[in-house]
Amino acid sequence: METVSHPAAIPSQDVADQLAAVKSDNPVWREAYRMFLNMNSTEFVPPPYMVDDAAGIYRFDCIGFVDQVLMNVDPAGYQEIGEGGTPSIESYAAYFNKLDTTTPDVIGWTKVDQSIDLKPGDVCLWLKPRTLDNGHMWIIAGEPQVNPKRSSEVLVRVFDSSKAHSDDSRTGSACPLGLGSGILGMMVDPTGSPIGLYWDGGMSPAGEKNTIIVCGRLDRQVK
Repeated sequence: METVSHPAAIPSQDVADQLAAVKSDNPVWREAYRMFLNMNSTEFVPPPYMVDDAAGIYRFDCIGFVDQVLMNVDPAGYQEIGEGGTPSIESYAAYFNKLDTTTPDVIGWTKVDQSIDLKPGDVCLWLKPRTLDNGHMWIIAGEPQVNPKRSSEVLVRVFDSSKAHSDDSRTGSACPLGLGSGILGMMVDPTGSPIGLYWDGGMSPAGEKNTIIVCGRLDRQVK
């Protein structure tokens, strides 16, 4: 069957303004934002992916989006995480889990333990215990803040390839699955460590607990 290309949603002015106001020199954030602005059409698809940067076409799933960003700005990290092959979500989790939270490894990555400490460009993944193929990956797109109505939730704008979150650029699109930006809620324990997700940040009545969430940060500049 021929794959139909759907026009990308035009983000609301509010979403566009939020992203434009972010001040970050993190290369992962810069590349994710560049792809977001460059996008003309998008779809959520499993491998094989289809990326035509010149035409602004991005067809991939959540891990495919993160892979593409790292291949573009940190190929050494991409190779290290995938051990020379294509990284899996399990290999991202294993790599981030072995990182130190203060001292970057030899290729410049550190681990971020606290949700409130996340910065634009950080890469996060979510896994269900015992079902490691069932998860999600995203790139932090803005500064986190605690939900004033639910102190166990840290709200953060993200870039991902998925269905829409709250306050999302994909809302109202003819094809709401693919690359976009929305607000995700990260459920935290009393120490501030992430323990679950609220898919629609600030709006989901109940989150999904007992999940594995690991985040990493590229702490070096890439030319």
